[in-house]
Amino acid sequence: MCRLAAYIGPAIPLQNIVASPAHSLLHQSMAASEALLPLNGDGFGICWYGPDAEPGRYVETMPAWSDSNLKSICRLIQAPIFLAHVRASTIGETMRANCHPFVFKQWSFMHNGNIPHINRIRRRLESILPDEVYAQRQGTTDSEMFFQLLLAYGIENDVKTAWSRAIGAVLADHQSIDRPVRIVC
Repeated sequence: MCRLAAYIGPAIPLQNIVASPAHSLLHQSMAASEALLPLNGDGFGICWYGPDAEPGRYVETMPAWSDSNLKSICRLIQAPIFLAHVRASTIGETMRANCHPFVFKQWSFMHNGNIPHINRIRRRLESILPDEVYAQRQGTTDSEMFFQLLLAYGIENDVKTAWSRAIGAVLADHQSIDRPVRIVC
């Protein structure tokens, strides 16, 4: 199970949520108490919003607890909005392009769960994507594909409709679904 943290409020150092508390995301990546395996070691990422519309982003494939830069970055960066994700991979190999959060213009996205039949429907889903969104894809995860569907379905104009249409596209081919689809964002 991936680990997620999100914050919106007055600007604070990222360490206040990501690294310092006893149950911080960093601690959970080493000692997950409600998971089959206690370690999340398939990469991690953070993104934060500052004065620019587009967020900053730092992702790494090594386990969060072994990245010597993470605590320093979290101590020095203060932001009013940020997302942090520790990856436990389901689909897509461990590589930077598959580490969350994903970013496109001012949008960022992270996901916990999986779309187990993604490889059987990927080509159909890719055909939905506008060229600009498709050209930005770097990884192979179900999470990034779902994010791109949200962008394709106009999340910037109507969040509720975009979510409904993206979920509908994922569930459209009922025969290809052989395990539960889990989408927690």
